[in-house]
Amino acid sequence: MRTILIVCGAGASSTFLAHRLRAGAKQRGIDAVFRSETLTGLADALPSADVLLVGPHLEPQFDELRQRAVHVGAATALLPHDVFGAHGADAVLDTLPVLFAARAVVAGTDGDAPPPAPGLEPGAGNH
Repeated sequence: MRTILIVCGAGASSTFLAHRLRAGAKQRGIDAVFRSETLTGLADALPSADVLLVGPHLEPQFDELRQRAVHVGAATALLPHDVFGAHGADAVLDTLPVLFAARAVVAGTDGDAPPPAPGLEPGAGNH
């Protein structure tokens, strides 16, 4: 089972998104745990994460957060500004296969990462 952390400043936005991601993942049969986290709690939670999703309002801190995630072998993505909208959770769930594959690269293994969805392979032009 994969662990995906969603971090925002105080945890309110990430809690809402984590709830929507859990529901969407269940419908899609994705075996993952979605946890919201605050910046202050990130140090304790990050070592158990496979993927760190960073709230869009933390963009100025993204490089530092990405480096911290790489240090523990977790893939990282900056969430788009519309992620809290009606289809934001679906967009994140669509991207998870790429993030799982990236996590395998960051961790230095091929692990049990599923192949990326067609058209979402690294280098496929989707940035």
